[in-house]
Amino acid sequence: MSHVAETPPPYAVVIEDDAEVAELLSLILRQTGFRPVVAEDGPSGVEAVRRLAPTIATVDVALPGLDGLEVTRQIREFSSTYLVMVSSLAGEDDILGGFAAGADDYVAKPFRPRELRSRFLAVLRRPPYRFPIAMAAPPPPPEPEPVRPVPVGEVEFEDDWVTFRGLRLNPDRGVLTVDGRDVALPRLEFDLLELMLYAGTQSRSRGELALSLRGETYTDGSAVRESDHELVAAAMGALLAKIGEDTSAPLWIETDGAGGYRLVPPQPNRTTLPAGAPSSGGSTSMVAYSLP
Repeated sequence: MSHVAETPPPYAVVIEDDAEVAELLSLILRQTGFRPVVAEDGPSGVEAVRRLAPTIATVDVALPGLDGLEVTRQIREFSSTYLVMVSSLAGEDDILGGFAAGADDYVAKPFRPRELRSRFLAVLRRPPYRFPIAMAAPPPPPEPEPVRPVPVGEVEFEDDWVTFRGLRLNPDRGVLTVDGRDVALPRLEFDLLELMLYAGTQSRSRGELALSLRGETYTDGSAVRESDHELVAAAMGALLAKIGEDTSAPLWIETDGAGGYRLVPPQPNRTTLPAGAPSSGGSTSMVAYSLP
């Protein structure tokens, strides 16, 4: 009986010095069908692309060793890999500078994971090479060294699930469970919870959340209507009530003192509840939300 070896997933290189962002990008790339390898500075990122010949690479702008624009320029000298710049710099000049350096796409932080996953899926459907490159193709890539796991606080990523202290969210299926019980959420509140889980303990302002919910990018000075601030506040209040959050002693989401929100940071005396155990917030009604 003949055996046909399975083709390994294509490589993706994540050039990012922020461990949490690198882990999140790696998760999205794995879910999309890539084999991610992380490089923590500019020079090692250029070398990883040269050595592995990835299908796609993400590049942060603010990198140690070499900034992201120079990394992009150097990669373009020998590779036609699809380059996505991922940066908190989202002004018009920043974006135009990224494209001028050779980027194929530019994504501003904070990004929406589902939107980024759709962009990565589109890369898998593109032809292998869109333009000739000056140098000969690199030799077949060796097997990469195992990439050490990067902790992301108490938020855990497993297959399509995001888990945090008894909350389990499946963005693709539109399902939320709290301590093992399905909880119904309207689309706005579901997306708001997804944004908070991916943000970790980094604070998110109401304006930032409002624009992210609309798929827009928030930058300092972005104009956000007061009604949008009120919408986020109302949606957050409804979300916390439905998951059973005790706002006087929050377990999951807290205010940051400036009108924004963040995940409650780890506390030394906190005991993480096992799946199925009742939380301090009590029980809630149970119907899974289905995406339209």
